[in-house]
Amino acid sequence: MTQLLRKTILYLYLLLLGASVCQASVRTVITLGKGWKFTKGDPAEAMKPDFNDAGWASVTVPHDWAISGPFDKNIDKQVVAIVQNGETKASEKTGRTGALPYVGVGWYRTTFNLPDFTTGKKVTLLVDGAMSRPTVYVNGSKAGEWGYGYNSFHLDITPFI
Repeated sequence: MTQLLRKTILYLYLLLLGASVCQASVRTVITLGKGWKFTKGDPAEAMKPDFNDAGWASVTVPHDWAISGPFDKNIDKQVVAIVQNGETKASEKTGRTGALPYVGVGWYRTTFNLPDFTTGKKVTLLVDGAMSRPTVYVNGSKAGEWGYGYNSFHLDITPFI
């Protein structure tokens, strides 16, 4: 057997081996963008599966709850002199947050069914970005939290499904 033929056979073998490894690690992705309910505030027991959220707004995610207002320039008003701009006298400044009502608690809820083939498999929830210290509940139990805002995080929710 020539050396070129041996290299070709080895290369094909490695390709087939790689393909079989890839087959073993196939995953299913379910996107949960629609069917969400939202409310501002912190209603007691909102984490419970049977909580009545019928009066909550229907939204899709991503969603920015602050964008619905009310806008108020007093939310981020300052009276300062910006030395870097050469100001010597303090004046009213706004706009650091666009007057968005960003302070407070909001709840998002959704329900979903996992396919039968996920039984006995690891299930990971990817939160693609949530503002400011989100806590995630699955089937009424705290599945995890993230101490930051506006970045992605993963939670293993297998024990809660």
